Amino acid sequence: MFKTNSKTESPGVERVRLLLMVVMVSIAVFCLMPGQQALAADPGDAGALFLRVGMGARASAMGEGFTAVAEDASSVFWNPAAMAAVLNTNVMFAHSESFLSSRLEQLALTHETDYGTIGLMFTGQYMDKMERREDEPSAIPLGEFSVYDVAFSVGFARYLLPNLALGATVKPVYQRIDEKSSAGLAFDIGIYHVSRIEGLRLAAVALNVGTPMKFVEEEYALPRSVKIGGSYEHSVNPLRGQVLFTFDGVFINDGDPKQHLGAEYMYRRTLALRAGYKGGYDSYGGTFGAGVRYNKLDVDYAFLLVKNDLGDSHRISVSFRP
Repeated sequence: MFKTNSKTESPGVERVRLLLMVVMVSIAVFCLMPGQQALAADPGDAGALFLRVGMGARASAMGEGFTAVAEDASSVFWNPAAMAAVLNTNVMFAHSESFLSSRLEQLALTHETDYGTIGLMFTGQYMDKMERREDEPSAIPLGEFSVYDVAFSVGFARYLLPNLALGATVKPVYQRIDEKSSAGLAFDIGIYHVSRIEGLRLAAVALNVGTPMKFVEEEYALPRSVKIGGSYEHSVNPLRGQVLFTFDGVFINDGDPKQHLGAEYMYRRTLALRAGYKGGYDSYGGTFGAGVRYNKLDVDYAFLLVKNDLGDSHRISVSFRP
């Protein structure tokens, strides 16, 4: 399902690996440092939160612990470095619905070349039209207006060393409410490592790094986060399948650290059962789902428990490998 670089390691490989890890840790510290006016935000002050909604029902069902998983086009979202391990061409479409009639559509594509892997992704969040009213209470609305958010990502990843990849994306962001709008630019940078321990992968990523956006007169920070994660896959012959366990530590610029855990059992590479947990949230918790794989087509479903009367979330995605 994923590839590694087959080149023989040179004597300086370990030093370069260490250097790249130091770079990623430095980015993480800088992104989350409270004193950085351009990057810090008080709890709940970050905007453009649709950028944090995960891509793909498979990842959602596994508690969104997906930083160190690279098997499909959703890697454009989770960790651009993981795109380097995705074979050939992969296309994914994802749809999710949650509270207040909010709908999110996502489309991603990765394409392997001789120089590395290219990734593209579109994200659009929409709501039902809302009634426009005067400042004073009135029984008759003046009309209706639309609310929507969109983002488009362009990324590139490649193996710099055997089993070690680096990737990045640039992401224009646009938000609109009625006649008012806001635009910004975000960046993602990640690292992905296939361990010498069979089945173990490690990764780290900094997401949505950029300067604050401004809506009318109000300025707000992008929803920056740093994730450090791992995944472990193992074949279970008595069960005729594979099990996958994932974990992400998530550090955001407007709240406390979070924990994302996930597990998957895949029967003969055709039928999958999944479960996960998102720790550290007021409203989120357990996640569940299933998936079916037929030839080059994957169809996945996820159900996310949401508390505080916000309504549970349903997500579905389709992935195709031409």
